[in-house]
Amino acid sequence: MFNTSLQLNEKCHAQPRIAALLTCADNIMPLAWHMPVSKSPFRYGVTVRSENHTHGLITKNREFALNFLDISYQHAHQLCGQFHGGHVDKFKLSGLHKKSASSIDSALIEEAYMIYECTLHDIISYGDHDIFIADVNLILNKDTKEVKPTLFMGKGYYDTLKGEPVRLKKLDYV
Repeated sequence: MFNTSLQLNEKCHAQPRIAALLTCADNIMPLAWHMPVSKSPFRYGVTVRSENHTHGLITKNREFALNFLDISYQHAHQLCGQFHGGHVDKFKLSGLHKKSASSIDSALIEEAYMIYECTLHDIISYGDHDIFIADVNLILNKDTKEVKPTLFMGKGYYDTLKGEPVRLKKLDYV
């Protein structure tokens, strides 16, 4: 038997999403609603509410970076989401370190294992979030053997992948 709902609420199971820290200018915002939208050209979408400080920064600067951090930085995600970027230096608050970007002016996060440097392509408004579609100018990858990505589970819960990834072979259908 299923419980039914018209929106995400406490009756819904956790929906694990890869968490990232979005940087724009010198601000950091935790982000779990994001997705690739095109492979060629490589475009990526992030969703941000219009009343969020970061929304104004992306609109003004027309760029941002997505910084993917290991689960060991889950407290940085939580801290950066609890405080307003217009009132607090989130780099100082979180203990994260700034890194210069190559293709944009926004700060990057040194501790990230992967970073997308992005330039805004389009803004689409849907409901209570706007979707910022961006061209990915550059992908930075750290040379690391093991990555434990941060999964945001909702309601302040974080987790990571457990065990070994499973790679399935392509199946032939008749």
